[in-house]
Amino acid sequence: MTQDNKDKQDFLNEMLSKGDAMVCLDARQPDVEVPKAHKTNPMLNLVISLNFRRPIDVLEDGIYGSLSFGGRPHKCVIPFTSVWAIYEPDSQKGQVWEASIPEDIDWGNPEGGTPSGETPVKQSLRSVTGSGKSDKPKRDRSHLRVIK
Repeated sequence: MTQDNKDKQDFLNEMLSKGDAMVCLDARQPDVEVPKAHKTNPMLNLVISLNFRRPIDVLEDGIYGSLSFGGRPHKCVIPFTSVWAIYEPDSQKGQVWEASIPEDIDWGNPEGGTPSGETPVKQSLRSVTGSGKSDKPKRDRSHLRVIK
């Protein structure tokens, strides 16, 4: 297993221990198994959670499990070689593996990037801190009222 794959596995396991994780991948790679409608997507984003009804396995070489697409389960295989970013959906704190980003992704800018030279993914994601504390703000429930 390459160091990148080990880093991706460790990072995903850390994210899943705290909650959900968004996995960004190039679904066009030959070993990726997703529904046919998504197979041509170089920027497929999938939410992964250990709380899903069907088990998800994070192994040395990738992610295995049945994921729901439009309410229908589909057996998925996501090799870590196809994964180029993993982040926490709410805070968008995560990690991007620049060497794994497909070169032909159209970021919506004809010059091939943003004015600062960084990809939008890099700009929107923030590094994960190792504090172990949740960064989610407490929910304000002051809008709730008791109805008798």
